[in-house]
Amino acid sequence: MKLLLAVMVLVMLPVIAGATAGAAATAPYQAPAVALFSGVPEGGFANPFPYGQCTWWAAYNRRVTWRGDARDWLVNARAQGLATSDRPSVGAIAVYQPGGEYSAYGHVALVVAVSPHKYTVSEMNAPKWGEVSTRVLPWPDPQVQGFIPMESDAASPASSDPTPHTK
Repeated sequence: MKLLLAVMVLVMLPVIAGATAGAAATAPYQAPAVALFSGVPEGGFANPFPYGQCTWWAAYNRRVTWRGDARDWLVNARAQGLATSDRPSVGAIAVYQPGGEYSAYGHVALVVAVSPHKYTVSEMNAPKWGEVSTRVLPWPDPQVQGFIPMESDAASPASSDPTPHTK
């Protein structure tokens, strides 16, 4: 009897686990009610990144036309002709190096405030999957690969920073 039960579990486990994983991947998600920046369409920008990941949240709030893991975003944005920067600005996507505090896939976040010695980011999947959180980080930050500024900031250094929404 125990052998029969063990065989059934081994045979059925992949089916049960696969069905659960498939349902989780296609399950509707609760998108944040308020986007971070003006100009973000209702429901955010459409994007191919998996909900709950840092890349999804960044692409929800910024039009992202490239793909790849977070660690690749700086290079991929440059390859599409976008400006990058070594300094934070409001609205920029912060790209973090893989390893250290971040996974082997890297991490991205959105800059929502900047001061001379610190900057604030909004991010998803740090520290918890699917949750949006905010952190204040010291500047300079040795874990930053670089920033992908908003196009208006990259085109004109004198332009004003976009106004983030308050929640």
